[in-house]
Amino acid sequence: MKIYAIPFNHFLVNTYILQSGNNDALLIDPACSNAQEEESLVSLIEEKKSLIKYIVFTHTHIDHIAGAEFAKRTYPNAVLVMHKDALPLYQNADNFCLVMGFEKQILPQVNQFIDENTTLDIGGEKLHILHTPGHANGSICLYNQKDGFVITGDVLFQQSIGRTDLPGGNYNNLLDSIKTKIMTLPLETKVFPGHGDVTSIAFEKKNNPFL
Repeated sequence: MKIYAIPFNHFLVNTYILQSGNNDALLIDPACSNAQEEESLVSLIEEKKSLIKYIVFTHTHIDHIAGAEFAKRTYPNAVLVMHKDALPLYQNADNFCLVMGFEKQILPQVNQFIDENTTLDIGGEKLHILHTPGHANGSICLYNQKDGFVITGDVLFQQSIGRTDLPGGNYNNLLDSIKTKIMTLPLETKVFPGHGDVTSIAFEKKNNPFL
């Protein structure tokens, strides 16, 4: 799969587009929060000729769902998915908008819930869902075994891990998720986090002070 990333909003959330060989694509964490960022997202999708089939949230903290309404309005045929445990926070996003510096939006309805047993098929490419709570309720990671990469949202970063002082956070649960679901992946697996730079399982095993 081809992976395109573009950081959005004042929290520099990595919004990802995963694209298969036939241009079918999955949009992860659309975080665009103003007209200029919305234009940048559409321009990238048009440039790569991406056909957005799914809109997926790794979790529903407001910085990662800032572009939810725009994404669904722009790609209405895309299936909007998240873990069911992420729904309560999603439904209460208005409580965090102004505090975190975001405009309120009319959040679109969830089309499908995904869990540990879900595999998303994008043009014949398989993305396996890993349920990884600890940073937020309903946090998920997306793993592609064939190309050896995992999208980790705010669970694992380069030499760091997700915060646990936000709604749904639990330090012990987060460490358990990382150690049992992510660090068990092959050492060469590339890690694409929700913020910051790309890393790998091998690098984090050697260099992450939390692990």
